[in-house]
Amino acid sequence: MWLATPRPTSVSVRAGSTALVGRDVEVSAIVKILLRRPAAVLIEGEPGMGRSRLLEELAGRREFAAGRVLSGACQPMREPFPFGPVLEALRSAGDRPLGPLSPVAGVLRPLLPELAESLPPQPEPLTDPCAERHRQFRAVRELLIACGPALVLIDDLQWADEGTRDLLRFLAAAMPAELAVVSAYRTGSPARHGTAGIPFRTPPNVQTARVTLGPLDVEAVGKLAEELLDLPRVSAAFTAKLHESTAGIPFVVEETLRALRDAAGRLPIGEVLSDRLLESLEVPVSLREAITERLEALPEPAVRLASAAAVLAVPSEPGVIGELACLTGDGLRSALLSTLDGGVLGELGGDRYGFRHPLARKAVYDTISGPERTLLHSRAIQVLAEQPVPPLTLLANHSRAAGRTEQWRHYAEAAADEAIAQGDTSRAIDLLQSVLAEAGLGEDAVARLATKLSQVALRGFRPDVIETLERILDELTDLSPSVRGTIRLSLGMLLVRTIGRLGRGRVEVEQAITELVDEPELAARGINLLAQPIDGLTPLSWHEVWMERAREVFERLEDPELRLALTGDRIATQAHIGNGSAWTEFERLPDETTGVAERVQLARLWCNLADAQSWAGHLTRAEKLVTEGIRRATDAGALYAAGLAQGTRVRLDWVRGEWSGLAETAEQLRDGYPDLGPIVMESSLVLGGLAAVRGEFAAAQRHLAAASVNAPEHGPIPVVLSAAGVLIRVLLATDDVDGACAAADGAIAAARRKGVWVWAAGLVPAAAEAYTRAGRWSEADAVVEEFARGVEGKDSPVSRAALLAGRAILFDARGKHSAAATVFDEAAIAYETLPMPYQAIGSRERAALCRLTGGNRKAIEELAAAAEAYERLGATRDAGRCRHQLREHGAWAPSQRGRRGYGQELSPRELEVARMLSDGRTNREIADGLFLSPRTVEQHVAKVLRKLGARSRTDVARRMSTYAPATVDR
Repeated sequence: MWLATPRPTSVSVRAGSTALVGRDVEVSAIVKILLRRPAAVLIEGEPGMGRSRLLEELAGRREFAAGRVLSGACQPMREPFPFGPVLEALRSAGDRPLGPLSPVAGVLRPLLPELAESLPPQPEPLTDPCAERHRQFRAVRELLIACGPALVLIDDLQWADEGTRDLLRFLAAAMPAELAVVSAYRTGSPARHGTAGIPFRTPPNVQTARVTLGPLDVEAVGKLAEELLDLPRVSAAFTAKLHESTAGIPFVVEETLRALRDAAGRLPIGEVLSDRLLESLEVPVSLREAITERLEALPEPAVRLASAAAVLAVPSEPGVIGELACLTGDGLRSALLSTLDGGVLGELGGDRYGFRHPLARKAVYDTISGPERTLLHSRAIQVLAEQPVPPLTLLANHSRAAGRTEQWRHYAEAAADEAIAQGDTSRAIDLLQSVLAEAGLGEDAVARLATKLSQVALRGFRPDVIETLERILDELTDLSPSVRGTIRLSLGMLLVRTIGRLGRGRVEVEQAITELVDEPELAARGINLLAQPIDGLTPLSWHEVWMERAREVFERLEDPELRLALTGDRIATQAHIGNGSAWTEFERLPDETTGVAERVQLARLWCNLADAQSWAGHLTRAEKLVTEGIRRATDAGALYAAGLAQGTRVRLDWVRGEWSGLAETAEQLRDGYPDLGPIVMESSLVLGGLAAVRGEFAAAQRHLAAASVNAPEHGPIPVVLSAAGVLIRVLLATDDVDGACAAADGAIAAARRKGVWVWAAGLVPAAAEAYTRAGRWSEADAVVEEFARGVEGKDSPVSRAALLAGRAILFDARGKHSAAATVFDEAAIAYETLPMPYQAIGSRERAALCRLTGGNRKAIEELAAAAEAYERLGATRDAGRCRHQLREHGAWAPSQRGRRGYGQELSPRELEVARMLSDGRTNREIADGLFLSPRTVEQHVAKVLRKLGARSRTDVARRMSTYAPATVDR
């Protein structure tokens, strides 16, 4: 945390100003004021809040392009030249003809030689200095009147000399009718001549405003990151970390991002944009210089206090900081006020003081010499150890920084124990990992710490823990079988969660069970894991053997937490395979338990049961379970369970038709857990499904591949089979019947091998469609009937709906259109009850088409209604297909909702076209995907290019990365 490292040689290139982000409200308000002349605006803010950048933005606004924009800035000089910023601004006034000037304006000739040709001759100087200054003031006002419409921008008003302040007061008293003045002023540091405030008073006819700039919010920080790093998007986790590390101060955000951008080229790909990189980032040079400048202006006691605060690293009470700095009483008060006035420390609430952001603390910390740091850290240990509740983690950090290795190990292990008891999983893992990474640790200590790490690691998911546990098992060959088995069991459980390592994880767990012969309760955890059938192609019958062993072991268990763990997993497993008694057993369990470990297990049950109920089609139950499960898991520190539940939540939103913003949410979730297989695959399934309904078939296939559709042995089988159903429909939409049948063959084989047919509800109707289109009638009949036998008596409403849809497809393929329409209607009702609106609308569409094929023209209204329903849902390609069918039947029915005007915004259809252009789709592919004519697509493409200001089709992707469509109620 505090360890200093040599600074590498680096070159930081600043490529000009960035886009102004997060100030739209302020800019809009200021522009509105400035357009109503005369006007005066004062912009104030702490250092780094972007006052100068805001002035630069105003200078370039098109609203002011017809007039003059004159800019100047005050300088922190010992002897500033009189009226410096105003004269600097006026030097460019001669870029176009001036209005008439009286002889008095000639007094400005020596001050503005750039305007000599435009000014009258210089008059004789007056003997009275006050009269001469008054004449100069009059001349400046007259010159501003001659400028016509003018916007004057004055920066850093806190450095203004008295002459400039007097001149501004003079101008304010009788402002020219076409003049607007914007002054920017830095708060949080002393001005040259006392507090500047607004340096003039204006009469009632002058429009005035005072704008105070605060920090950027998280969303604005994310947009700035995308701009500076030239990325289409950054993850929510990265944005939150960046906001926390910079306090949202624009200057600090920009400098941090520039340093990140420079560092990214020197680091492995895995380090780019990680939390670890942010925390280890070198303080940007310009930020370091700004902090150093403030430190140098402080008296020596205040510098000592700032150094003490930097060593403490967390907001602290004045007495604690003072004790570390050897300051008390009036000396402490005076030093604290100096650090506050100088903008070094801030009051952070609760009578605690510290640095606004970590980089400021680090900049001050880096100014402390090595020996002084060691002394301060040693003193901090004494001060903090005497607290009523000693902060163990801080004591561990100070001990390590002071070089007290044994003391650090003691405090770190104690802090980890405290974190485990409090459910703070991440902190516990960090502490244990840090101690185990050090050399010189005895084997007994390694075994003890590794055992703790292996147990707490199961609450979260950290790939680096896998490496630690593997290293310990390889290096320590003399561990007792029970210790080795304990560590190996956790290693296997973590491997099972990791993409592509399911098989090896189960092998490790089986070996651990044999090593834990003297630890039956730990062995029970391994047995319980092998009883879970959801992942991979291992048949259900193999898992049922382990289920029976788990039931036998359960009767001998006494540990209440372990009994609850096995009970919860048994309930979730039985719900997954369609056993209706599972829900009854769940309802008999208590809602609350005592102790962190039991709360973790109860949270796991809620999250896992939400997943099971969602796959069964009990969506209302699942919605309640997942909401409460995430809350419980977060509170108990069960981070892995909470992460899995987030995946369930995303998929629930998908099947329930709640698609607004869902793609972004799914991407953020996937990016937040890149190594956690179940979450990556579930979010990829959702992204693939959403891409498919938009007609973005190439993107859909990429996402579905990430959902393990081509490698079922590595993924959760419900996800794999559902992804296969989506893939089959994508291939059928492109008339690739052979490819669709091949996908169906592989997925049906996986379902048969697994033996849990309730998970195939999303697959079977699509497979039946592919087989009938290929003329493989016997296979189509066989898969529907095998599915019917497999789900008979199972508690799975979605399977009943899917069975109806599958049978309706068989009727339709054989030309039994009336029977097919009736069964499609039944399927639609079943899907609507769940609710699964997309599948319900699809069944309504198929029923209408069957009736139309049978000559029933009344079905046109049903097909038009399906088109409208698809449109409301956001399934644009399906809506286009329905309208295409209506045209085919000579019954095009345009929307009755009317059209709204979109101006320079992209319409929903144009937005779809823009997304497909970004994906590299040709006009023909866009036309096929959206069921539009090539001519219509050409028109949409032209509008997209014009509205986005894109120079070419390839430029659309870059423009779309920053495009923010207005929210439109459907």
